[in-house]
Amino acid sequence: MAISKKKSNDADRLAMRLPSELKKQVERAAALRGETVSGWAKPILAEAAARQLREHDLIEMSHADRIAFIEAVLSPPKPAQRAIEAAKRYKKAFGRF
Repeated sequence: MAISKKKSNDADRLAMRLPSELKKQVERAAALRGETVSGWAKPILAEAAARQLREHDLIEMSHADRIAFIEAVLSPPKPAQRAIEAAKRYKKAFGRF
C-alpha cells in the first residue's frame, strides 16, 4: 500500500458563487493587470483577511486589557519588597511623594 504525502506546495481550494456582473468585473480587473483571476484575487483576499483578523484581535485585546485594569484597580496586588524599598529611598532623597 503506497502512502501519499501532501506536497508542501499543495494548496487548498476556495470555490464561491458570484453574481454574473461581479464575476465580469473581477475577470476584467484581473485582465487589466495581466493576471489570472486567482492570481489577482489571492493578495486581495489575504489583505482583507489579515485586516479583519487585526481588527478582531484589537477588539479582543482591548476588552481583555479593560478587564485586567478593572481587576487591578479593585484588587491591587501588594507591592513587592523591592518596590517598597525603592519608595523609601525616594522619600528619603526627595521628601514627600
